[in-house]
Amino acid sequence: MTAPSSTHPGTPVATVPRTTSFTHDWADGDDDLATRIVEAVAEITDQDETHVERLYDRLDPDSLNSLFSRTDTNRYAADSLVMFTLEGCTVTVYGSGLVVVQRI
Repeated sequence: MTAPSSTHPGTPVATVPRTTSFTHDWADGDDDLATRIVEAVAEITDQDETHVERLYDRLDPDSLNSLFSRTDTNRYAADSLVMFTLEGCTVTVYGSGLVVVQRI
């Protein structure tokens, strides 16, 4: 006996994207990078944001902002990047402001 199939041939299957990205403005103090990362991870993993692993358990979001802030470091960090995992996703934050979240 086989288990019944949840899809039928020809029936479109909703898929969750494996990668998403957004741009963060380091100069905009009102743009909360930590929240946007959690939102992106929730989208990729198809779960509610409240169920995503706490970003603060992985890194200090204020330190992340400081790392790329030109006024805090007195250097241009556009060529820099930080990569970490969160909830089965690789999160790459580039100094240019690009943030890429990819499901592992």
